[in-house]
Formats: sequence, structure tokens, C-alpha cells
Amino acid sequence: MAEHLPEVVTDDPAAISDLTDQAMEAADREGIEVSEIYEEVGSVFEVIAQAMRHRDGSLPETDLREFDLLAGQLSREANFTEAQARDLIERFGTDWEKLLNQAHFLKEVDGRLRQE
Repeated sequence: MAEHLPEVVTDDPAAISDLTDQAMEAADREGIEVSEIYEEVGSVFEVIAQAMRHRDGSLPETDLREFDLLAGQLSREANFTEAQARDLIERFGTDWEKLLNQAHFLKEVDGRLRQE
């Protein structure tokens, strides 16, 4: 998503709505059902608004739902427990690429330690 956010930070609902429309159209082109998206994130508008407010990777203090979604996704993607995923998010922020890199690095280190 970060690749498609405008270069400026905005809280303009019209701009966020346009981005939401673009995201939904892109999902449709890829064959992703709207119901799947809403099941996973709830409000696409709110996800984009949060991304605009926290594009620096900072963690929103009050949005626990976003934190829970991110922890669940990281847990599934990296084959971590949710507690491990939450710990990574608290330590490294919400930047997805950074989280995945750290998760894979930790898995690799753990694998090497187990071999020794």
C-alpha cells in the first residue's frame, strides 16, 4: 500500500476516499472478493487513513484493532505465535517489510542455533 500513497500526508476524506476506490478496483482486477477484504480489515477507508497518519511506521496509540490485525497477519506469514508477532511490532513499528525482514532473520538465527 505504501507504494500507492501520495507523497504528502493528508487527512482529507475525499483524497482517502479516492485511494479507497482505487484499492478496491485493484483488488477487483486481481479477483479478490470485496467480502474477503471487509472480513480481514473491516473499513478499507480507515486502514488507508491510518496508513496516511502513520506512514513513518509509527504505531497508533489508540487503534488496537489495527495492531491486532497486523499481529495476526505477521503471525501467519512468519509462522510465529501472536505474542512473538506483537513483540516484533512493539520493537520495530508497523513497517511491513521491516517486520518481515526481522521475522525471517530471527527464524534463520533460531534455526542455526538449533543446529549447533
